[in-house]
Amino acid sequence: MRNKLFVGFFIVFAFLTSCNEGEVYYRFQPVKNSHWNKQTAFDFLFDSFSVDSNEQYDVTLEIINNNQYPYQNIWLFVQQNITDTAFITDTIEIRLADSHGKWIGKGTAGLYQLSVPYKTSVALDSTRAYLIRIRQGMKDNSLKGIEKVGVLVKSK
Repeated sequence: MRNKLFVGFFIVFAFLTSCNEGEVYYRFQPVKNSHWNKQTAFDFLFDSFSVDSNEQYDVTLEIINNNQYPYQNIWLFVQQNITDTAFITDTIEIRLADSHGKWIGKGTAGLYQLSVPYKTSVALDSTRAYLIRIRQGMKDNSLKGIEKVGVLVKSK
């Protein structure tokens, strides 16, 4: 019994430590009542995190949706100052479901998380403050079915 407990603990520990390898920033923000208002922007500010100026980083957008989301895709307006000192706005389409309506993201119990590469091989400076602001760009004023929005920054 004691060996099984030790093996179980080791497996959980190995899983938890391997999941965040290289992560320098990983945050989610909840969408109130799973209804994303068109005027609501989610800000992800990273201003005091440890980065190596000799390394390259990948930035990933994270979306968690539920079964109530009415579309196969979502349009996002993403403002950022990662690739320049001035803010740049990108319009991004993300496919959340395939042509048959099957959710693409990983998940269970009606929640699905999708990780979407946004910027790759970006050089970051620990003395600068970076901001990513995300707004939904769909026609709905109140877009139902989105649970959380997040950003992951990870070294290559």
